[in-house]
Parts: sequence; C-alpha cells; structure tokens
Amino acid sequence: MSTFRRVTRITSCLCILALLAFAVPDTATAQERGSILPRVSPNASISQSIGVTTIDVHYGRPAVRDRDVFGSLVPYGDVWRTGANEATAIAFSTPVTIQGTTVDAGTYSFFTVPGEDEWTIILNDTVEQWGAYNYDESKDVVRVTAEPESGPMHERLTFGFSNITDTSATLTLMWDETHVPLDISLDTRDIIAERGDTAVETAENRQVPLRYAGYALQNDLLTEKALTWVDASLQMEETFPGLAVKARLQAKNGSYDAAIQTAERAVEIANAMDEAPRGLDGLTSDLEEWRTR
Repeated sequence: MSTFRRVTRITSCLCILALLAFAVPDTATAQERGSILPRVSPNASISQSIGVTTIDVHYGRPAVRDRDVFGSLVPYGDVWRTGANEATAIAFSTPVTIQGTTVDAGTYSFFTVPGEDEWTIILNDTVEQWGAYNYDESKDVVRVTAEPESGPMHERLTFGFSNITDTSATLTLMWDETHVPLDISLDTRDIIAERGDTAVETAENRQVPLRYAGYALQNDLLTEKALTWVDASLQMEETFPGLAVKARLQAKNGSYDAAIQTAERAVEIANAMDEAPRGLDGLTSDLEEWRTR
C-alpha cells in the first residue's frame, strides 16, 4: 500500500472517531453532573408514627423566590403535583381516615386542586409520576376537600404533622402564607386487637403475648381481651411479670377478688426468687389497696 493511501485511511478513521465522539454522549460525565448538581426544588421526606400506624410523605420543595404562588404560579382550579419534580407521594401502613373518608393502607400519589376558599385533595393509585402531566382521574382513590388558612410564611413548600395522639394527627401543607390542614384519624384499638390476636396465635415465647397485654394495661385499652393474651403467656410459663399484669388487668375490670388471688400467687413466686423482681413493691402496695375494697 502506498504512503498516500495509508495516510488517507488513517485520516478517515480519525475523522470517524471524532464524529462518534461528538455523536455519543459522555454518559459517565452526564451521570456525574446529575449526581453533584442540586435540584432547584430539593426532595424531602417526613415520617410520623400515630399509634401503631406510620405515615410517610415524599415531595419536592419549590421556593417562593418573590413570586405570587397560589392563583398565579400555581393556578386555582388546576390539578397540581403538590410540590415539584415527581408528584408528591403519601404512604399509610394501615387504613386511615382523611377528612372523614376511609383510605386503605398503601402508597398513593398526592395531587391537589388549589382554590381560593377550598382545596380538593386527591389520592391517586398511580405512583412515581413526573408532575401531573399524565394524571388520570379514573385512577383516583379518594377525593376530599379542605379549607386553606393563613399562617406563618414558608419560603419552601413544607409538610408537617401536629396535634399527634395515638389515634389522630393533623397533616398540614404549608407554602408561602397558605396552610392547608388535613385531619387524619385511625382506629388504633381495632388494629391492636387484630395484631394482638394474631401475635398470640403464632407466638413462640411468652414475651410476645405479654407485651400486648402490658400495652393494653398501660393504655387502659382492650383490658378484657388482654386477659386472654396474658393467659397465653402464663400458659407457656408462670412468671412474676405475667401474674402482675394479669392481677392489674383483673382489677381494671373490677374483679378484685380474682386480682387479689393472682397477686398473692405473684408475691409467692417473687419470694421464692434469689433476688426480688422489679415491681414487687408496687404490686404489694396494689394488693393491700385491693384488700380494703
């Protein structure tokens, strides 16, 4: 091959390689840039336990940046992703009630339709959507309404929980000076009753049913059903803690004669131990009180 032809071929190859370099994106560089550059509206999450239920909210946090937000940047009457980037998502570990409407456990997209005097809150079955561009009303699971309120300024969109009890909480959307509270409630009693029965049926040691019985005693909840749980524990092994819990449950239910008998057996077991168990003094005091009734 002549020198001219070799030079021509090398030159052609170099040109092709150069064209490929421009045509094919630098994936590694693109990924690296994507991982180090911050989003204009950073993502955030908030999680809250209510009784035995967990609620998680994942959302993007746009900023006001001296803009008119509701009625302008976010138009009234249009479906909104309720944040930025991906549509906001909300997850419930158990069934809950929002604004009086029951919602099954699961994960949902959280859309809203802002209004000057009333907002529509939408839970949609299609999650991991980008914005509201592919929003499908036929996939709506729940639609409820809420009244917006004026409140302290929030530069970035914020979700927060307040008024938390074992059976309820308020989830509030806050952006600019607009606050939209949502009342959430749940039947902790029924959830614990169901879980307790299941746990007792499958328990492999005495501690499992005893924990459920102890929770019921401490919270003055399901005290009659809790007697079956503590009995399941005592059938596996008769212990001072189990008898103490049972005696107090019997007293809670007004069965003082039975409580005295159970407590006396607990004290008998405690006295036979090498070291006095924790709670003996308290049970002895309760026993003396029950004997005076």
